[in-house]
Amino acid sequence: MKYQNYKTNFLIFFIVIFSIIISTYLWSKISLPYSNKYNVIGVYSSLNHSTYNDVARYIFFISFPILTFLTSLFVFKKNKLINFKDLILIENNKLNYNKESKKIIYFYYFTFLLLIIFQFFSLNLPDFKIDNWHDGDYLTAAKNYSLTNKIWGSSYAVHGISMSLYPNLMWKFFGIESIGAYRLFPLFLIIFVKFFCLYFAYQLSKICFLKNNFRTIFFILFSFLILSMSGYGSLADGYNLIAFRDLYLYLYIIFLFNIIILNKINFFNIFFITVIPSISMLLHIDIGIYLNFSLIFLIFYFYFINEKRTIFIVASIFLSFWLIIVLFFGIDEFISFVKNIPIMISSIDYLHGWVHPNPFLDMGESKHASRATKGLLLQLFAGLIVTYKIIIKNDHFDNRKKFFFLFLFLLSLIFYRTALGRSDSFHIRMSGDLPLIITSFFCIEYILINLEKFKFFFNKKIINYFTFIFFISLISYLIHSEFNYLNIKNIKDRYLKFVELDDKYFIHKDTINLINYMNENATSDQCVQNFTYDHALPYLLKKRTCTTYYASLLASPDILQKNYIIQLKKTKPSYIIYNSERYTLDNFEIHERLKLVNEFINQNYNFHKKIDRYIIYKIIE
Repeated sequence: MKYQNYKTNFLIFFIVIFSIIISTYLWSKISLPYSNKYNVIGVYSSLNHSTYNDVARYIFFISFPILTFLTSLFVFKKNKLINFKDLILIENNKLNYNKESKKIIYFYYFTFLLLIIFQFFSLNLPDFKIDNWHDGDYLTAAKNYSLTNKIWGSSYAVHGISMSLYPNLMWKFFGIESIGAYRLFPLFLIIFVKFFCLYFAYQLSKICFLKNNFRTIFFILFSFLILSMSGYGSLADGYNLIAFRDLYLYLYIIFLFNIIILNKINFFNIFFITVIPSISMLLHIDIGIYLNFSLIFLIFYFYFINEKRTIFIVASIFLSFWLIIVLFFGIDEFISFVKNIPIMISSIDYLHGWVHPNPFLDMGESKHASRATKGLLLQLFAGLIVTYKIIIKNDHFDNRKKFFFLFLFLLSLIFYRTALGRSDSFHIRMSGDLPLIITSFFCIEYILINLEKFKFFFNKKIINYFTFIFFISLISYLIHSEFNYLNIKNIKDRYLKFVELDDKYFIHKDTINLINYMNENATSDQCVQNFTYDHALPYLLKKRTCTTYYASLLASPDILQKNYIIQLKKTKPSYIIYNSERYTLDNFEIHERLKLVNEFINQNYNFHKKIDRYIIYKIIE
């Protein structure tokens, strides 16, 4: 019987591997019709590559092996599968979590909190040179907002109002408008990300199928894992597994846990599970779209468990929130926000998209293929585990856990859209946190469950002793490698001196030369127009931009180029910073992307001067 079981498992494993081979082979065969509604120029347009190709390929690569696995289980292990009628029975979850275990985990939990705080106080402040492109996205949008008191009406921003809001909050808090003050905000975001991730680890420790001593080990291991996924960096550096932008995702997951696992379907949890996606939509459009998409499935879940009243509450909160937003920002600002979204969504992939590498087959040919293959396999492995846990009879893995991990996997699938939009190693890495969390949960749980069987070696006293020694060793390592007593002692003075640093400390010499020249020769202009990838230039000149397109790249759609020209005709800047040799995106210059705007500039402006890497045009009198 045991041999027969091994034989069946091996057969299923072989079938799934074969399905992955088929998915890999068919990856490049999936090709949808190319359509570029707004005539955006980029990598996709140069290859006549549809923006939906990679999405379709991804869905097939993940779904085909999972469906094959599901079919194999129905064929070979039908007697072990849960009945669908049993699956829809949602009973109250009884957590095996006694008071003694809570006290022990609370001790480690608050120790972790102290570690996070001390690590934050020990940080060396980010005093490196700015990235004129990515940092400039925030600095210039924020400057436009501070000068015009408009958000969408002053800046056509790629991510959302976070680009205008985050720096301004720091400038007002410290009472000084500086790059140093702007640099501090992501540090505060990331420490909150770590707080939420630690709490999420505590939540997961409640539902792992382990006895109390091993549950503590699980909490320690999982906490170290999830905390190591996030690191401190600038707003422009969002490429950790868990970045500052994921603050809203993990806050959302915490409330999702309360609703599904703990069955706390009260107004408090419903309010936040509804509002967080909408707030995210304002701050980070892509994350907001992903979370709102998940919220739709949560509504189906409420319908599934006969919580129709809750659906009405969700709808009421959602509509009330957006009504308040309209009243707060004004109808003109809200219309600008609404008008920007569909154009941004339909054009952003064509603007900066990279074709996703073919898993396995592109390794050695593309430097991003290895990371892409790992990312896809991690997603697939998480999906296979969740599928197995859902349909196999398992007393300790009740239906609430099944639905919760199904939602986690759904979120991981949705958030991989970021990697499909620009398929470089950084963006692929950003999309790997949730499948890694899902996989790690079950792997750590499985290992510890098997260790529990060796009762002679792992009795209560030995486990407690081992856990404490292990924890102290890790703490000692962290203190030695990451903690700086002098930094902690001088934190107030360090922060105040940092925010007061002159902006010239952070910028390159050639940029300083350009700033000095423009300040001397464009004094009569109330605004400045930058036609380069150096998005920080308007902020450094301390002027608003003459158009809402402070990042000219984003105006690539021809419908926006026409609006760009209308705004230029209205503001008539004396000078336009026309070109920069510092940056190009994917080997396409701005004038190649914005042909209509470039034609207008060349008809109305002449070459004026080259300063180091910058070319300036002047209006024809």
